[in-house]
Amino acid sequence: MMIAVAPHKASWTAAAVDAKLRALATIRVPVGDDGYRTLRRFARRWRDAGWAIEGATGLGAPLTNRLSDDGVDVIDVPAKLAARVRLLSAGHGRKSDDTDAVSVGVAALTSILHASDAPA
Repeated sequence: MMIAVAPHKASWTAAAVDAKLRALATIRVPVGDDGYRTLRRFARRWRDAGWAIEGATGLGAPLTNRLSDDGVDVIDVPAKLAARVRLLSAGHGRKSDDTDAVSVGVAALTSILHASDAPA
């Protein structure tokens, strides 16, 4: 399970993506303290979920830093990888905040699955 975030200047859009690469829920919150608290409440429904942020060291850095301060590890998903996932999806690359977040989750989960299949 992954909480995947597509950050924007004024908002964060998150999607809960399961191991079957299905979006279970999405939420859009404003950047800031209230948005951060709402995002963390949203994520509590999935206790063992990991976190992935598109551009965790760029536009997603403020959220990454807040999560890190709270002891949460974050996977950085490059924007190009999320875009590639979106292009290959059934939506044919159509862009929206929700599809961006889901693409981040699919990219993160897929990379984890492939890493676990690699020979030791």
